[in-house]
Amino acid sequence: MASIDVNEADVIIFSDGLKKLDALYHDMSESLSKISTSTSNASQLFKPIIKKNQQLKVLQYNIETSLNSVASVKDLANDASKHELILEQPISNVGLKPYINAIHKIDDILEDLNERTQSNETSEFAGMVTHLRDLIVEGERNLQIYFSKLLNSIQPFDPQINMNKKIPFPYYDDEYLAQMSVILDYFENSTQKESMVDIFIKQRIRLVSQSLAFLEPFTKQITTGPNVPYQKGSSGVNPYTEAMLGFIANENSLVQDLYSKEAARQPIIFGKLCSPIVQNYLKIIKHNRQLLQKDKDNVGLFSFELSDKVNDVLRLLRGKNIPETESLNTELIEIQRISHSLFQELFSYINTKTRSMSQVPSDNGVTEPTVDIMSRIRKFSEYKSGCLSTIQAMSRVQWLPKDPKIPWTISKSQESDYSSTALLSSFFGDSIDYLIFGLERRAQETLNPQHEIHILSNKRFPNIQRIGFFLLNNLSLIDQVVQRSEINSILGELGLQRLEKLRKKYINYYVSDWRDLTAILLDQTFVDSSGKISSKEKDQIKEKFKKFHDGFEDLVSRSKSYRISDPALKKLLKQEIVSLLLPMYERFYNRYKDSFKHPRKHIKYTPSELMNVLNTIIK
Repeated sequence: MASIDVNEADVIIFSDGLKKLDALYHDMSESLSKISTSTSNASQLFKPIIKKNQQLKVLQYNIETSLNSVASVKDLANDASKHELILEQPISNVGLKPYINAIHKIDDILEDLNERTQSNETSEFAGMVTHLRDLIVEGERNLQIYFSKLLNSIQPFDPQINMNKKIPFPYYDDEYLAQMSVILDYFENSTQKESMVDIFIKQRIRLVSQSLAFLEPFTKQITTGPNVPYQKGSSGVNPYTEAMLGFIANENSLVQDLYSKEAARQPIIFGKLCSPIVQNYLKIIKHNRQLLQKDKDNVGLFSFELSDKVNDVLRLLRGKNIPETESLNTELIEIQRISHSLFQELFSYINTKTRSMSQVPSDNGVTEPTVDIMSRIRKFSEYKSGCLSTIQAMSRVQWLPKDPKIPWTISKSQESDYSSTALLSSFFGDSIDYLIFGLERRAQETLNPQHEIHILSNKRFPNIQRIGFFLLNNLSLIDQVVQRSEINSILGELGLQRLEKLRKKYINYYVSDWRDLTAILLDQTFVDSSGKISSKEKDQIKEKFKKFHDGFEDLVSRSKSYRISDPALKKLLKQEIVSLLLPMYERFYNRYKDSFKHPRKHIKYTPSELMNVLNTIIK
């Protein structure tokens, strides 16, 4: 047997061991690889489970949190549902205050909910928050609708009916005012505050405008047709203005009632409300002013009435925040310019009419120019208020004719008084003076064509008695017109004194021939200290009686042709003649009646007989 080297054997054994070890490592490596693969697979299998488990934990947390949140808002939700039931009903059913209270409660709940959920946009209660917001919006919209309904409880109406019946324009009762005030108070601190003001203004403008629309068509024309004189009070502007003033007063009261807690805002709201109303009125006034300018002859006097109406409106709007008042003032100035021209044109008219008188009437009565002119002056006086407001910006020289020969009867005290009342009295007194002056001038021109006109002087002129009688008759008519019209109050005491001056002047004209007659009896005394009268003086006395008798009978004859319809004038003239003539005649008669053997041969009338004749002269 061959021998084996121990070292070789060790090598072989070691090599064999290494092979086995290598095989073992290989097997271990494969096993580890398998384990790694299995572990990897196991890890992949566990990942979804772990994720799911994590999700379950999150879900569990959310559920627990939600349950806690639900528990925390459960009472809020229950409370909100109760108030929602109220908001779902009409306000008229549940009452205004409970309805507003429900909105406030919902708003409180919403605020509380926002605080609890921190961010209502992303919270699990975003839907609830949105719903509550919608409830508030809908509730406020219903309040606005209800507010409009309350405002609309008064509908447009024809104001003329109310004015004819003297019924006040409709106004809200206390309950409605209280409800509207409550609604406005609710929106006081809201972003919709101004929209509520807009609703209020819009509704009220609609009511006023549509109501005034009933009257507006009658403001388009001043008279019923061309060349038709204006009749006082007939313009549609008058009722329109009256109605508008009534509405403006109502609106002012309403603004004060509804905005009593906001005094500072009242003028602003009132201004916005009234501005469109006044704007339309301004258009009407401008249109009528243009009509006035086109036909002053027929409708000129309406300018006084129109200025009165505009002044009434401006007076009511004084101190108010209405932009249109400035334009309205401008229109008033234009209207008053027209009125100013009427004062001047009246004197031109008087001059034209009196110069048209071709002759003194055969009965020495009232002339057509007198009737026509006094009719025009009387119509002027019907517009006293408008005249006063217009004349205050004038002076007397603006209407007086530039004729130094006119004998004005105005007193110095009245001439220096520049108040509107005194000026208007002067104007009417001057117009009557000018009428009488024109009549006297034409009477002298027609009756005494060859003689100089005497008006300012005290000189005698032919036909003075007839002219005096003629003018007294016309003055009688003038006086009647004055007493029966507004002219009387306009003239006042000083103006009426001017009429009296004219009357005395023409009474002197009328009795001037009678005064000359009495002058025959105003002579030296013929009886000497012994009581005897010489033959020469007796002849003179006879001549005086004869001259007096002849003159008396001539005057009686002439006077009997004068017929007077005015009893007061008839009585006045008779008194003037009797008081002038009878005392002088009685004195002369009593002194010389016994100077003749046969008195009746030389003395035709005893004083009583003379008086009987005088009683027959004026019929």
